[in-house]
Amino acid sequence: MAALAAGRAGWLAETVPKLQADGVWLVGSLASGTHDEWSDVDLLVVGEERALGETLLTLEMPGNGPVGGGYVGAMYDVDGLPLWVDWYFWPSDAPIPREARLLSGAGTAGDLDLAETLELVGRGLPGPAPDPNAFALAMLPLAAKYIVRGDLEKAAAMASMLDAPSDVGVGAGLAVVLSRVEGHHAASAAVRRYLEVVECIAEPERWGQVVVE
Repeated sequence: MAALAAGRAGWLAETVPKLQADGVWLVGSLASGTHDEWSDVDLLVVGEERALGETLLTLEMPGNGPVGGGYVGAMYDVDGLPLWVDWYFWPSDAPIPREARLLSGAGTAGDLDLAETLELVGRGLPGPAPDPNAFALAMLPLAAKYIVRGDLEKAAAMASMLDAPSDVGVGAGLAVVLSRVEGHHAASAAVRRYLEVVECIAEPERWGQVVVE
């Protein structure tokens, strides 16, 4: 995971200078300083820039972003492990969340946090339901990191949302969900490695064992 954290920093250092935007802001835990080695990246990109680079998979969910802009979640391969990035495409005339940290370009943060700013600006209209296989791959690392952080309640809730079996440990249930995923072979391989790392780190009772009939 130290390699993933270093890879995350390297990905930001390589990606941000390539974005032709009025401003690129970091939001979320990386902006507030509450992140750990498991944290994802949350980027707010002001203007017309929509370049995502080379991804393992993407989820476009307009309802998660501002009206007149958009939201895309994207998975990247960082040293063989998946890095998740929340891309918020931001209208130039919309206020910037107060916790945002400027990475490139210009601008001034506002008085409201991200959720409050989205409510003020208005969210985009919900799009079609995402591909269930891509959605599962996006959610599996998120659920797994809650296991290693010790928040089993959140991990179990996400496992249930993904229709994981309830007669095995939460982590083992996530592995079953992964075994059901069809397609997206590169993303599946990265997520599998991520789950293996979590299984090695997490206490055995948090992971659980697959029940063999």
